[in-house]
Amino acid sequence: MRLTLRDLEPADEPRVLRLFAECDDWFQAATGHLSGPGDVQSLYYSLPEGADFEQKRLLVAEAQGGMIGFVDLLLHYPDERSAAIGCFLVPRELRRWGIGTEIANQLKKKYPDITRVTASITDDWKPGTEFLKKQGFQLDGKRAVLEIAPRSDGR
Repeated sequence: MRLTLRDLEPADEPRVLRLFAECDDWFQAATGHLSGPGDVQSLYYSLPEGADFEQKRLLVAEAQGGMIGFVDLLLHYPDERSAAIGCFLVPRELRRWGIGTEIANQLKKKYPDITRVTASITDDWKPGTEFLKKQGFQLDGKRAVLEIAPRSDGR
C-alpha cells in the first residue's frame, strides 16, 4: 500500500471528522466523550504552555484516495530535538494492518532532526498502549517515550 502523509488542509475537515467518528473508541477513552464537530479546531488550538502555533502539525494519512490516519504532532517540544504526539489515529477496521507503523516510519523520515518522541497514555486505551510498546516506546506512568538514534548524513 502506498501511503501519503501530508499537512491537513481546510478542505479535509469533513473527511477528518468522519475518520474521528470511526475512532470514537479512542475519543471515549481519552476524553470521556464521542468525537464532535469542533474537535479538529480544538486540536489545532490545544497547545501546552510555552509552545507556539508554528510548532503544531496536524497530519493526514491517505492511501488509494481514502483518509486512513491522522496525527496531532507538536514539533520541537519541550526542546529542539523532541516532539509530542497529541493523538495518532487509525480507524478501527484498519488497525493491525501495519498502517500505524507505516505512518510512524514516514514521520521519522519527514522529521529526521527529532530524536525523542513523547505520547500520553490513556489507561482505557489498550490498543494505543500496545501500539506504543510495539514501536519501541518505554512506558513511564501516564507517558510513553521513544528515543530515536540521530541519523548520520549518510543514511
